[in-house]
Amino acid sequence: APERILTNAKPHIGTDHLVKVVGAIRDRIRALGGEIRFHARVDGLERDRSGRITALRLGGERIGCGAVILAIGHSARDTYAMLAREGIILAPKPFSVGVRIEHLQSDIDRALFGRFAGHEKLGRGEYALSRREGEEAVYTFCMCPGGQVVPAASEEGGVVTNGMSTFARDGVNANAALVVSVAPPDGIAFQRQLERDAFALGGGGYVAPIMTVGDFLGGTRGSEPSRILPSYGCGRCRVADLSTLFPERINRMLREGLYDFDRRLSGFACPDAILTAVESRTSSPLRILREKEIFTAVGCDNLYPCGEGAGYAGGISSAAVDGIACACALSDRYLPPQT
Repeated sequence: APERILTNAKPHIGTDHLVKVVGAIRDRIRALGGEIRFHARVDGLERDRSGRITALRLGGERIGCGAVILAIGHSARDTYAMLAREGIILAPKPFSVGVRIEHLQSDIDRALFGRFAGHEKLGRGEYALSRREGEEAVYTFCMCPGGQVVPAASEEGGVVTNGMSTFARDGVNANAALVVSVAPPDGIAFQRQLERDAFALGGGGYVAPIMTVGDFLGGTRGSEPSRILPSYGCGRCRVADLSTLFPERINRMLREGLYDFDRRLSGFACPDAILTAVESRTSSPLRILREKEIFTAVGCDNLYPCGEGAGYAGGISSAAVDGIACACALSDRYLPPQT
């Protein structure tokens, strides 16, 4: 990654650089004697009478093990189902759902920097906004200056959105997740339903449904994008009524968030801003319960659930920190004493 991330207050790597970072991580693992297997899903666990894992089952293959770090990511729904079958304890946790909102980056820059907008020392403007009402919250997440909205579905028949920026952040639009906290008893089922409904609203073919902020707030429908053009999937979008996608509580919180954030960031609720659905994968809807001090799964003392998929992180940096903590816990336990 660029050296400046070591000193910047808000370090930014960029998706274009992250591709190279991931490749370098693979090379490092192999150089240290590790092996990487793509398309190798863990379909089952073999456990002894004490509950310890003795082997992993990958299709018809069996891999013996002394300890397992499980860093599956927050969308590994098939692995969650396998863990439940194998008696690993999982619990529902709060997460958030909503939309991606897009503005012109130049509008965001002017709202934040005024007459200094565009100054090379200021860079691209970015924001983080939140509003809480009792136990409910609406907030922006994963803001991408000069970025684009990207497809992120991991199952057939569902539309999922995410956002990214390259290192240069030189895109025309800015985007961010605009989401509401939820805590349904079956979070995966709730996510799936939203994603399938978004697929249907888009007319199939992984076309994303979109709506202008003006229509969403005004109770109207059918306005086509004009000044601000959607960036999702190279324009694979369809105008739809997003208010039919969410329960009314979520619609209400999204509207209140738009009004409130517009008071703090002029133009946030401009009528021609674009909402793209659905943002449903902000974090895991499940938590794999683990012992606080030693990081092992409850009832299985050689399984180390790790990162976002374990339900203990909510983004790249926090997942990395949790990974370090899990690795240190395992190393402290299994490495021989240093002389």
